[in-house]
Amino acid sequence: MPESKIRVWVQHYQWHGLAGLQPKRSRYSESFKRQVLAHQEREQLSDRQIAAIYDIRNGNQVAVWRRKLRLSDAAEGGMGDDSEMTDTQDQQRQAPAVLDGTAQTMALLQENERLRAEVAYLKKLGALIRARRRAAPRRRASSSD
Repeated sequence: MPESKIRVWVQHYQWHGLAGLQPKRSRYSESFKRQVLAHQEREQLSDRQIAAIYDIRNGNQVAVWRRKLRLSDAAEGGMGDDSEMTDTQDQQRQAPAVLDGTAQTMALLQENERLRAEVAYLKKLGALIRARRRAAPRRRASSSD
């Protein structure tokens, strides 16, 4: 079992209790999707983190919404009919709308930059945690001889 899957379950349980571990298939309104994406952008959260907060069982769905929003905003606006978007990956099979090469490149560069910053932050955080653990005094078992 991948450790990442267990982390997802733990996050869902922490945010939503036992209900967060139950199977769920949902449809989300366009306004809800935009609210989730705005919250994610404002707080600089990962797809997995924002999915746990909003009880979206498939963290990849947030990435699908973001991609569709960018494509539809570039084309003209909106994410489409609410009935089209579900918590499944069916929508990924459709061909994406054609974007201007520079707009698509800029969007990818911005996302790449954000992901690099997130990786750098996580590496520094990991190093800080390891350093604190090494610096913490070790408890020794006392011998009463």
